[in-house]
Amino acid sequence: MRRLLFVFVDGVGLGPAGPENPLAHGSRPAFRQLSGGAAWTRPLPTRQSAHRVVRSLDATLGVDGLPQSGTGQATLFTGVNCAERVGRHFGPFPHSATHAALDHRNLFQRVQALSPTSAPAAFANAFPPQFFEASSRRETVTTRCCTSADVSLRTLDALRARRAVAADLTARGWRETLQLDVAPRTPADAAEHLVATHRAHTLTLFEHFQTDKVGHRRIDLAPDVLLGRLDRFLGRLLTLLDPAHDTLLLTSDHGNLEDTRHTQHTRNPVPLFVYGWAAPYFTHARSLTDVTPAIATALEATARATPG
Repeated sequence: MRRLLFVFVDGVGLGPAGPENPLAHGSRPAFRQLSGGAAWTRPLPTRQSAHRVVRSLDATLGVDGLPQSGTGQATLFTGVNCAERVGRHFGPFPHSATHAALDHRNLFQRVQALSPTSAPAAFANAFPPQFFEASSRRETVTTRCCTSADVSLRTLDALRARRAVAADLTARGWRETLQLDVAPRTPADAAEHLVATHRAHTLTLFEHFQTDKVGHRRIDLAPDVLLGRLDRFLGRLLTLLDPAHDTLLLTSDHGNLEDTRHTQHTRNPVPLFVYGWAAPYFTHARSLTDVTPAIATALEATARATPG
């Protein structure tokens, strides 16, 4: 069985190398392994092989202004240019003009259609009890996609049972901020738990949004510390995955963290790293609009090739 693991990393663009860019310095072996040895800076050398694609993607979508999560993520998870549909970049929550695309054309739905009698798609993030208990809460792009595709949101119990992953990788925020009884874990532990979920599904999505929060300085965490954790997480993923059967895809929705001179988003391109059997399907990707169609085409092709 061939599977695809989508690691979405919020707010990571490709900026010029320099002291203001935390992605340009520091020893991060997994970052280099995933990018084929290149630094995560602009310009990012394009690399293409049977098991690897490395390239940059346009996140501006032909629209003026700074890209935002609402329209960027909606575009990423549907293949529809949602910034163009809205007429501007919008976020962080989904704009009403994008609801139709999110409700009827999202990535989870396209994967579910390949095998309607099973549950081939999973969202690996855990959500705390406070999320489910809130009398009114604003849905994110991802949770709206899950709702429309009948993909369940994972709970505290799933996190404790290692069937879900905390967005911060270590579950530190669950213990210290939310005061929940969750065992500490390392980024490598989080990778192992994510791969266990990945092996049970055709497509698994994990969303890491601390990168954007650090870029906005909304949490007290140094960029180098965060990127070190992410590197250890990715390093363990790469040791666990078999490129003949697994594909790891990593990309973002807009830039932010790569320029610490300010706390705004940027118009920089974002990286696309694909490692595994599905890499050839991404050789022509140029913007956020191309990610979901390439995933769907790859999984449709492998579904047709699988007997029964």
